Amino acid sequence: MASDRPTHPIARPVVHRDVVCPFCGLGCDDLTVEEEPPSMLAVRSTDCPVARERYSRTPPAEPPRVAGVPVPLMEAVEAAAALLVAAQAPLVAGLGTDVDGARAALALAGRLGAVVDHALSDGLYRNLAVLQRTGWIATTLAELRNRCDLLLVAGPDPAPLHPRLFERWVAPAPALQASPSREVVFLCGDPLDSTRAALSGLPVTVLPGDPARVGDAAAALAAALADPPRAEGAAGIMAVDIAALAERLRKARYAVITWAAAAFDGPHADLAVERLVGLVRDANRHTRCAGLPLAGHDNIVGVNQVCTWRFGVPLRTSLAGGTPRHDPHRFDWARYAAVADILVWVSSFRPDVPAFPADMTVVALAPPGTVFADEPAVFIPVGTPGIDHPAHVFRSDTVVALRARGLIDRGLPDVAAVLTAIAAALPQEAAC
Repeated sequence: MASDRPTHPIARPVVHRDVVCPFCGLGCDDLTVEEEPPSMLAVRSTDCPVARERYSRTPPAEPPRVAGVPVPLMEAVEAAAALLVAAQAPLVAGLGTDVDGARAALALAGRLGAVVDHALSDGLYRNLAVLQRTGWIATTLAELRNRCDLLLVAGPDPAPLHPRLFERWVAPAPALQASPSREVVFLCGDPLDSTRAALSGLPVTVLPGDPARVGDAAAALAAALADPPRAEGAAGIMAVDIAALAERLRKARYAVITWAAAAFDGPHADLAVERLVGLVRDANRHTRCAGLPLAGHDNIVGVNQVCTWRFGVPLRTSLAGGTPRHDPHRFDWARYAAVADILVWVSSFRPDVPAFPADMTVVALAPPGTVFADEPAVFIPVGTPGIDHPAHVFRSDTVVALRARGLIDRGLPDVAAVLTAIAAALPQEAAC
């Protein structure tokens, strides 16, 4: 839908309606965003803290810098290319970008023989590690909205990461069921006040066990499904409550078990995910049940999709030697940074960057106003997808690519254009 731009001389805010939000992976497409000169944005249609905070970050454009000195864009591109040509162990990471930016980043990484990884892949790999080992039965947000009659939320409330999950996908009445009945159970996690408000019209049960032991609770539920009289307590939840929840799972027509793995604590969080996936599998012996892993900040789902399309393997992959080598442990960007000699860091959705090793050469693409612990060798300010330029991003459930349109023009290049220019500035012999 086009923006309602004023045609008379009285200055009024420009109102953008039905805006697609690219920031948390839910793909909300109903935002109303108000624009006031000079290029200031404010969300008016929702209290979502992620949307409000991200759209409000629109400082003016600033020039690129090489060693802290402002330079024209092409000079910064050539400086980045010169540094990359000399690299022996390059790392392309961060990868907070849209689909086009991901394509360009992976093409550059292929030329360099670099390792590729996303800044937020720890949470992603708590899920992917299980998918690789065992497979799973997963559903979509649309199926949750339209068919689910029992939603089991495992672990901490996902609302801090996905604020409108319950408002948009759980509270509305099912569209494909004769009865609008739906029940929500929180297992090893207390719902936030905002979550309780969103679910005020639905029956909600809270079993506030130990969030760090949600895997134990899932295993106890699976055992109770197989042998109800022998149900045992787990994670601080009494046996009678485990038995009652197992019975509700048995009787559900379409149960969904959802979790946000990024919110799980501990070095073995993937084992909690594995037990939840096992619970889904065991529940399908009695009824229809599916899992819904939640992810999606900084388009991590979309970037991983692009990597898998291009190379047949997901992120945490080395492109050295011309053959993709996938190793989720060795090529974790934070681990590989200890041996890499240059880092191309991409973070176009937000101006938040980690502290990089002090002796590492860094080429950074990030929004204007980004603050670095140490000045990078090259800094190129870039536009934010869905704000400065149109962009495709993937929804958390991996099945839908959403088109977010550009809202303002701060004169900033997009990630794809900058990385393509850097690749073009490399000599042909730089190809690996």
